[in-house]
Amino acid sequence: MTVAKPIRVLLPLLLLLAASGCKKREPIHVDQQGTIAQGDQVLSQDNSLYDDYPIDVAAGWTVRVKMTSDAFDTYLILLDPQGQRVAFNDDDATLGGNGTNSQFTFTTTAAGVHHVYANAYKAGETGAYRVQIDATPPAQ
Repeated sequence: MTVAKPIRVLLPLLLLLAASGCKKREPIHVDQQGTIAQGDQVLSQDNSLYDDYPIDVAAGWTVRVKMTSDAFDTYLILLDPQGQRVAFNDDDATLGGNGTNSQFTFTTTAAGVHHVYANAYKAGETGAYRVQIDATPPAQ
């Protein structure tokens, strides 16, 4: 019965840690070639096409996203777990493409699945693109 006491004491602590989401998470790296094409998801605001890249991160993570394309004007959007737009970028001249490529850096304020939308700026724009996502936890 001496084993039962430590388990009785540790179990509430383990449950508390699990409930608080206190688990080690590894950085996320995505480097994906994609294509915006008819049949992709459509933003209701402007009928533009997009691909969704969900990432599960905790609050305080730094999310860096870059999207480039020679075929169309890119547009990046980041939604928080509640579906609110928390970051976006249309044109970043430092990426070339006559200012039609996009990037942003954002520090998350909520834990959960965030959605990166690799989007075409205008309805009807299609073509190949590259999206890069780097999400890193805060330094310990």
